[in-house]
Amino acid sequence: MRIQLQRVTEHLQFGSAAIDVDRAAILTSILNRQAVRREARLPLLNIRAEYERAVEQARWRAHVEEHGETVRAEALAELRFRHGPQFGNSVGGLWAVRLRTEKRLRDMFAGKARSARFAQV
Repeated sequence: MRIQLQRVTEHLQFGSAAIDVDRAAILTSILNRQAVRREARLPLLNIRAEYERAVEQARWRAHVEEHGETVRAEALAELRFRHGPQFGNSVGGLWAVRLRTEKRLRDMFAGKARSARFAQV
């Protein structure tokens, strides 16, 4: 346990600074879950994997919160330009806007993640 904790805390030092995430709160939450699992004699968590997953989720949420509305407005404007001003009022239109927005957000996020990893090296 101590070795895992040391590795995770070492990993904290090399985290991405592009999007601010409360890494200490994430780690504390994981360690609390680990203690509960240990007491209940359940299989223990892979702390590093859980930590990395939780940080990535928090970074994604922050990214969507920061850029989501702007990207959605751009996607809707493009689709309305192409299909008319009423586009986006039907279920199919809403789905098209959502799919285009999510794809662009993912592409943006992947680009940020790649550039943040290269900055760490």
